[in-house]
Amino acid sequence: MLDQFNYKDALEVTEFRQLTLLQLKKDLERAQCDFNIDGGNFVNDLANILEKLPEEKLAQLLYLIDIPENNHQIENTANIYLSIAEQIIHREALKVFWRKRFSAT
Repeated sequence: MLDQFNYKDALEVTEFRQLTLLQLKKDLERAQCDFNIDGGNFVNDLANILEKLPEEKLAQLLYLIDIPENNHQIENTANIYLSIAEQIIHREALKVFWRKRFSAT
């Protein structure tokens, strides 16, 4: 089931997108990160936030969200922060997916 989960498709559903955005905001607040995220394109908004974070704050956020340090899916591209933001959104979407799946049973 998990290998069939496509978070990008799931984010097209308004309710799922809103729940994922709420989860992201909750984790950003827990990590004490200042943020201004719009529901329209929150991947780019998140990438901009990440780029401005001090290294230790970024490490704390990744730990809190449960993104491993040796994540091979984060591409070392021109905008690594966009790649990290996509991984964070994927992880947050998985949290929402599992919460919905297990609360429905």
